[in-house]
Amino acid sequence: MDQKETGKKHLKDQFLNQIASEILDGKLKPGDRLPTERELAGEAKISRSAVHLAMEELERMGFIRTNARHATYVEDYLKNGNIETLNYLITFSRDRFAKDHMQELLDMRLAIEGRAIELLLEQNDPFEETLKEYLSCARAIAEAEQPDDVQLAGSFFEFHHEICVLSGNFILSMMFNSFRNVTLSYWQDAIRALGAKKCIDLEAQFLDTLSGRNSEKSIAFLRQEFEFFRDQIEQES
Repeated sequence: MDQKETGKKHLKDQFLNQIASEILDGKLKPGDRLPTERELAGEAKISRSAVHLAMEELERMGFIRTNARHATYVEDYLKNGNIETLNYLITFSRDRFAKDHMQELLDMRLAIEGRAIELLLEQNDPFEETLKEYLSCARAIAEAEQPDDVQLAGSFFEFHHEICVLSGNFILSMMFNSFRNVTLSYWQDAIRALGAKKCIDLEAQFLDTLSGRNSEKSIAFLRQEFEFFRDQIEQES
């Protein structure tokens, strides 16, 4: 991508984020009519093509809708959104979105990883050594002289993502990966609230439940772990 195209993309992204922020903040409400692309380009002092590209993305994510007469209206993104909308919210409004929708996100995490656990434990293939390697990497980070919270959070994410990979269901793996940013954010909060050692201990206990090959007990432990993390994070905030 040449410098001109890079600059155009930057302007498009800036404009898209501006409109999306006004919708998320409630300044623009469902049913509000937006100015024409020409008018928006004039107000933002950017090219009409950059505005057009931004509007296409916003419509694809369910933030706006353009009718047959080319009039554009704000849509209810909670009703009309999709996985692309969710990824946008997680990536660009992570702090606010993660805080306001923590329980919903944890419920989705549990649904994805819970099913992965069921599939994993239905198999006869050994998985313990693979997961122990991931946990050993996390332990090494935690036991360093100055543990890196970001690196440790990434290690915990990879541990849980590997469960989805080992389940053999690539859709679960991809869906889990789509929550990477917000999951890393939660892990960093949990590490700060509980300390690296406590988080390692909980993950080791979780691996022990998996080794028992009882999916109900493993999912129940994961649910309790999520609830514990949630409560600790909320107390810290």
